[in-house]
Amino acid sequence: MNFKYRKFPLDPKNCPNLNRKCALRPVIQIDFDSPNGGFGYFVLIDSGADYCVFHGGIGDRLGLKVKEGKEVIFYGTSGESQKAYFHNVTFKIGGNKHKADIGFSYEMNKLPYGILGQVGFFDKWNIKFELSKENIEIKENLVRK
Repeated sequence: MNFKYRKFPLDPKNCPNLNRKCALRPVIQIDFDSPNGGFGYFVLIDSGADYCVFHGGIGDRLGLKVKEGKEVIFYGTSGESQKAYFHNVTFKIGGNKHKADIGFSYEMNKLPYGILGQVGFFDKWNIKFELSKENIEIKENLVRK
């Protein structure tokens, strides 16, 4: 499966490279089936993240009792502790079903997308980032399945 990097506008006042007007990020859409109908959700493919963590509201929308999941404390780039509640969920990546333990957090509201991290994503897929081609290639990891 191939996905294009997404462009995000940059504030020129906060960008060290004044010639750049946007940032390219490996953000893709995943899709859920839910009791109230299917929906898409944007996620950042983040090799530096230990876990997959989505917004708490996504768990609510899936009909999960979010706070009944396994509670885990995690730290992001802010250095502040956050809580996530883990549930095993199924979603689609490029039409392919994917099942993983996902943490749902009500404390990540500043982030505009969820996170696909090491456990639950990188351990199940091979990912090739090609920034120069603005392409992300995702292949099933047949060895670790």
